[in-house]
Amino acid sequence: MKIPFQSPDPAGTERAKQARDFRNLASEVSRIRPQALTRTNGEETDYGPDSSDPVKKGGKIHHPSYPTNFTKGLAHNQDGVVDDAADYHCFVEAINSSDRNLFEKGIETAQTRNVSFHCKLKGNKTPDWRGWESPRAGHVYELQGPDAGAVAMAPAPRVGSSELSAEMAEVYGLALLRDVPFTEIDKGGSKKLCDGGGNSILSANEVVDALNTMPFFAGTDGSGRVSSTPHHVGDGGLNLFEQRRRDARTVGDATALLSTQSVFRGSTIGAMEGPYISQFMLAGNDSLRAGAGPGSNFPGTNASYDPEDGFINFGSQIIDQRGTTAKACLDYMTNWAGWLDVQNGAAVGGIDKFDDKRRFITTPRDLATYVHYDALYQAYLNACLVLLGLGTPTSKGFPEASPTGHRTAFATFGGPHILSLVTEVATRCLKAVRRQKFNYHRRARPEVMGGRFSLVSAKKHGKALGCAADAFEASFNEIPESIRDAVVEHNKQQNTAAMNAMRDIKCPNNVTPHGLSAAQFAKHNLLLPMAFPEGSPMHPAYGAGHATVAGGCVTMLKAFFEMFDPKGRDGKRLLDFGSADYFVPNATGKNLVKKNDGKLTIQGELDKLAANISIGRNMAGVHYYSDYYDSMRMGERIAVGILMEQAPTYGDEMSTTFDSFDKDHIEISGEAGSCPTLSVLDADGRALRAEEWWLRHGSGDEIILPF
Repeated sequence: MKIPFQSPDPAGTERAKQARDFRNLASEVSRIRPQALTRTNGEETDYGPDSSDPVKKGGKIHHPSYPTNFTKGLAHNQDGVVDDAADYHCFVEAINSSDRNLFEKGIETAQTRNVSFHCKLKGNKTPDWRGWESPRAGHVYELQGPDAGAVAMAPAPRVGSSELSAEMAEVYGLALLRDVPFTEIDKGGSKKLCDGGGNSILSANEVVDALNTMPFFAGTDGSGRVSSTPHHVGDGGLNLFEQRRRDARTVGDATALLSTQSVFRGSTIGAMEGPYISQFMLAGNDSLRAGAGPGSNFPGTNASYDPEDGFINFGSQIIDQRGTTAKACLDYMTNWAGWLDVQNGAAVGGIDKFDDKRRFITTPRDLATYVHYDALYQAYLNACLVLLGLGTPTSKGFPEASPTGHRTAFATFGGPHILSLVTEVATRCLKAVRRQKFNYHRRARPEVMGGRFSLVSAKKHGKALGCAADAFEASFNEIPESIRDAVVEHNKQQNTAAMNAMRDIKCPNNVTPHGLSAAQFAKHNLLLPMAFPEGSPMHPAYGAGHATVAGGCVTMLKAFFEMFDPKGRDGKRLLDFGSADYFVPNATGKNLVKKNDGKLTIQGELDKLAANISIGRNMAGVHYYSDYYDSMRMGERIAVGILMEQAPTYGDEMSTTFDSFDKDHIEISGEAGSCPTLSVLDADGRALRAEEWWLRHGSGDEIILPF
C-alpha cells in the first residue's frame, strides 16, 4: 500500500518554481526597503590642498593636504601631513573607480615614494610597509540582507566642532586610565593594576570632572557649543545627530552630566547597569559533568565546573573566558618618529608584550587586547553558547518547539540555526562598513588628531595644516587643560630610557615636527598613547568594523532568544546563574566573585556586550564614540534586513520581538510565501513608519527607480 505523501509536497519542478518565487520575494523585499542616503561631513572638500600656503621642498611646490582625512600609508612630510595631494587623489580614485586594478598600478604609497622609516625592530630590522585592508570591499554585492549600498551613517563630527573635541578628550581619558580596573574607575579612583602599583596621572573622578566642563557635555542651553552644522542646530546648539549622541551617554537625559558610573559605558540602559564588563565576557556554563565544587577551577583540568569558573561549553571542550593580557602600563607611538613611521605605513604589529598569566578582563587595556585579537564575532558566539547552556527559551513566536512538544527545534529554530545566524551576519556588516569608511567618509583616526594637536600646542600648525589650522585650534582649545597636561606628562614617562628598553622597537627622539627641537616637542607632545604598536588598522575610522558587527550579531541574539518575561524586571527576562545574580573579577582578575544585589537582564547584558566590544576599540585609541554609536545602529539594521528576508521562507508562521538600541520595540513576522512585516513602536509607544526607523541615523532616502 502506498503511503500518502511518501514524497515531500511540493517536489521536483513545483519545488523549483516555488524556490524561484521565494528568491524573487526576497529580492522584492530588498528592493522596496528604503535606500539610506550617505552624506559626508565635507571636510575632504573644505580642507583639501590649500594653494594659499604653499611649501617649497626639493624644487617642488607642496601644499598642506587633507589633514582631516585618512591618509595612512601614503607619503607624509615631517609634520605628518600628506606630502603630495595627487597621491591622495589616486588613492580615492582607486577606492571608488570601476577600474579594479588601480591599487596595483595607479597608486603612489610611502613605499613607492621611497620614504625611509626612522624606527628599527628587533635585530636592527627596518619595518615593512602595510597594505590597506580590503579597500574595495564596499563594491561587493550582497544577496541576503541589505546591500552595502542600501545602508548609511550620519556625517561624522567635523574638526572644529565641540563633539570632535569631546570625543578626543574621551579617548585621551581612556588612554590615561587604561590600566585602572573598571571597578576602580566606577569608584572614581586612580590605582593602576601594574607591576609595582602606582596611580594614573588623573583619577577617574578628575577625568570625568574635566569632561563635564566641556561645552559638548555641559552646554545644555547651547552656549559655547560649536556644531558641525552651525547653520542647522536645535535649542541646545547641536544638530539632531550630535544631540542624540550626546544624550545617549547619559541615557537620554540632556541635562545630566557624566559620572564615573556612566563614562565610557555606551548608549543603552543595559550598558549602564551593573558592572562594566558584560556577563557574557566573564561567566561560563555548568559543566557536562555535574557537581562543581566551590571556588575557581583554574586552569580547568577538572571535569566539573560552574558559571563562576568562567568556562563555556563548546561541545565536550571548553572556552576559557580568561584571556592573555598585554603588558600593563606600556604604550606605543608616544614619540614623533614612531608616530610618523606608522602614518607612513610602517608594519610594526606583532611586537606586543604580554603578561605571563591569563586573567578575566579587568582593565581597559585587557579589553583593548581582547578586541585586538578577537575573531570578530567571537564574543557573540560565546554569548550564544552561554545562553544555550542556560536553556534560554527561544522567541515565543517561533513554530518550534511546538506547543504539544511533538516538534522540537534543531536545524530550524534550534542551536545550529542561531549559531549560524550570529556568525553569518558578520560578513554582511563588514562589507557595509567598509563601504562607509573607504568609499565615503575617509575619516582620520584619533592617532592623527593627537599629531595635529601636538602641532597646535607648539604653535606650528599654520603652514602644516593650511586652511584647517583654525578648525584644529578650535577643537584643541576645548580640550581641558588638565587632560592636555596629563597626556604630555604621560608621554614623558613613556619615553624614558627604561620604558623604551621594554619595547622591541627603537625610535630616535631627535625626529620632531618642522622647527621643533626634541626638548621643545616634549613640552607639547599630545600624541595619543596607543595600546597597539601599529596603532590603528589600515582603514579609516568611520564607521567601525567591530561596532557594526556588534550591532548585527547582538541583534540576531536578541531576535532569536526570548527577551521578555512578565516575571522579570520591567517585563524583561533576567539572566539567571542560579547561585549568583552576576559576577565580577576580583582585584587581580584571577577569579570571579559572586554578587547578589540584583539580577541583570539578558537584553541589557547583550546591549552591554555590544558596547564593550565597540568601546574596547576606543580604549586602544583606534576609534571615537561616534564610530561606535552610528556603526552599531547600522549593524542592527543589517540584521533586521536579513531576518525580514528569511521570515517568509520557513514554511510556518513566525514572529520575533525585541528592543532596539534606541529603545524601540521591534516586531518582525512572516508566513510562507507572504511579504514580511516590520512593526516599530518608539520608546514612547508611538508607532513609527518602517521608513522612519530605517532612515533615523542616515541623511535621508535615496530614491531608486524600479528597473
